Amino acid sequence: MNMSPLVILTSLAAIASAAAAGMMYVFSTFVMRGLDRTGPVSAITAMRGMNVDANTNAPFLLAYFGAALLAAAVGVAALVQFGRPGSGWLLAGAIVGVLAAIVTIAFNVPLNNHLDTVDPAQLTEAEAAGEWQAYLSSWTAWNHVRTATAIVAAMLMLIGARYL
Repeated sequence: MNMSPLVILTSLAAIASAAAAGMMYVFSTFVMRGLDRTGPVSAITAMRGMNVDANTNAPFLLAYFGAALLAAAVGVAALVQFGRPGSGWLLAGAIVGVLAAIVTIAFNVPLNNHLDTVDPAQLTEAEAAGEWQAYLSSWTAWNHVRTATAIVAAMLMLIGARYL
């Protein structure tokens, strides 16, 4: 493998995608379960706090959405050289990498936005439990999807880089 600018870009995109997958994997495997163990009022309160921080945390936003931007750049490069060895793998990885961000924007963010409108102090315990369980099941399912897409994107891009 050579160290062309495209190999470097693809490697950075794959690393960023794998890092984003790791962030989401942590949430899917134990953060959400841990929140669930605290009870619905505490879980809603804590998740609302994390959402506020995530939306204003520049390093997190850069790391997460930077992966999609790098994947998009790899996709453009793959289209420019389409037909050359590895370009199909790169394009597939780029598409899947951008898909991870689309899932976030289309599904997880609206769920977060809804949760931000929920005031757990104004809910009965049963209402809080219903809100939390609806959020937990949907958010975690979509989080699994974006975790998997980011992992697959990294793998596809690395396979493509092998042929460059």
